[in-house]
Amino acid sequence: MLQRMLVALAAVPIFWLSGPSDVVSFTGQLSAAQAGEGKLTFEIYLDASKEYRWRLKRADDKLLATAGQGFSAKADCRKSVDRIINNLDKQKFEIYEDKGKEFRWRLKASNGQVVAASSGAYATKADCEMAIDLIKKGAPKAAVSEEKAK
Repeated sequence: MLQRMLVALAAVPIFWLSGPSDVVSFTGQLSAAQAGEGKLTFEIYLDASKEYRWRLKRADDKLLATAGQGFSAKADCRKSVDRIINNLDKQKFEIYEDKGKEFRWRLKASNGQVVAASSGAYATKADCEMAIDLIKKGAPKAAVSEEKAK
């Protein structure tokens, strides 16, 4: 019995680490190494419909957040990123349970507008809170990069 439990526990990190590299379903707590020790990057890019968007990535290239909306001008997209970087303390994170009974967060500006959202679901509320803490600590000093047009 103990041997089966140990084998099952050993398989969990392997399963988690073998997931897709772009979108994460967060099923376990984020360790400092998995979270990239707080080194985050806002990536600005042009989507398929020719709108500018941003996404927030951890150092290991996993997505943490998206804007949830497109911008017709790159400068407006950059302003959205700058507002998050410079005004994060004035914005409010909300945690909610989705239809799949997993946890997600959204970030609201002082006017109530949603300015960012989690890019994936979290199995537990504690995991969701850990991601929020990572963003609170890392976003104000995050790098900003622009993806080259294809």
